[in-house]
Amino acid sequence: MPETKDLVMQAMRDLPQLPLAVQKLLAVMRDENSSADDVTQVLQSDQALAGKILKLVNSSYYGMSGEVSTITRAVVVLGFSGVRNVAMGFGMVSALKKLGGVSVATFWDHSLSAGAGAQAMAPLLGSGHDPEEAFIAGLMHDIGHVVLASAVPDAWGEAQERVQRGGDPIETEKELVGMSHASVGQRLMKYWQLPVQLQEAARWHHNVKVAAGREQPLTTLAALGDVLACIHGGAFESPPPEEDLGRLLRLNCLEVDQIRTALAGMDARIEEMRVFLKIADDSDDLHVTGGPDLAEPGGAVFLSSDQDRMQWVGGLLQEFGCHLFPLRDYFEQEPGHDQVRLVVLDPNSLTAPQIKKIVPFLDQQPAVTCVLHDSQPGPLATELAARYPVLPYVFSRQDLIRTMSGETVAS
Repeated sequence: MPETKDLVMQAMRDLPQLPLAVQKLLAVMRDENSSADDVTQVLQSDQALAGKILKLVNSSYYGMSGEVSTITRAVVVLGFSGVRNVAMGFGMVSALKKLGGVSVATFWDHSLSAGAGAQAMAPLLGSGHDPEEAFIAGLMHDIGHVVLASAVPDAWGEAQERVQRGGDPIETEKELVGMSHASVGQRLMKYWQLPVQLQEAARWHHNVKVAAGREQPLTTLAALGDVLACIHGGAFESPPPEEDLGRLLRLNCLEVDQIRTALAGMDARIEEMRVFLKIADDSDDLHVTGGPDLAEPGGAVFLSSDQDRMQWVGGLLQEFGCHLFPLRDYFEQEPGHDQVRLVVLDPNSLTAPQIKKIVPFLDQQPAVTCVLHDSQPGPLATELAARYPVLPYVFSRQDLIRTMSGETVAS
């Protein structure tokens, strides 16, 4: 029976090569003596690619409707790196849709969200970080999943199920599949002779030590985009533990508020990204759903005495459509208390006597009570988790949906 490595290599060989024009474009970009005329000449040799680029430049993605009528002008508008990034993105989308096995809707939902998140975070890492390059890195950071799902669907599916239950994605894939989606993504990008920084972003986006460092900024942006995508949706991958997110932010001089601000603009940004995907997929075979929604979010109450945790958790609840109901008003049964659907207990900032006093009242209410769960919970959190559903400190929209239905979320 063929080994996983052989099956993966066969799946990659079965993929079509990137369009010849994209390969030529990458070669031209590697030549320091190349000019805008050289880039224009390559694009004009492939009318399909040229048409897509013109369509994208004149779409809502760039907001220049009807202003760019020639490839020469498009090259000026996009710049060398912009043309390269757009062409690579188009080529990779076309190639990847030839493979089966992965849930197309959830994969592209996650990929678009990661691209949008990476693009949103690029200016926050300082000047010199190309938002378009960040978008492509985020869009394609998980391409290894598509290859694994096609090459070894049963083992990959089992690994995904375990990861959804709380397993580490890289270690679980190594154990059950023999290779991780990160290493396979790097192999595919190397096979396609894509830029090294994109290969590294695919390879290391789950490695906190590398992503939190300053040596590979595109990897950092792909990792941040992945985090934002996981929080925004959560159907394809789960968000990281809070200590990993904290380290990623701290070592890159970022604040939690900046993550929340980026999340607040995700829906609009993802809609813009859909234009890119629609133009890239000229057959319109890629169906993107837009991710899960809370049908009737209702009100939520958060019991915590820690201001930072209140801002983070409260911000996520509001981002996902819940309105925060004042704690005192809830306990005094003020008008509107009956619209509260979720009560979140924070055992890290409440004492055992406080919990003991609160619990009998909460157990009489129709709202779902859950416990905020850190990755290293204390005794009180562990005790409460045996009684109530848990909600991870870094939770996704999908996590919230499950918790509001009374399910326990893997933490």
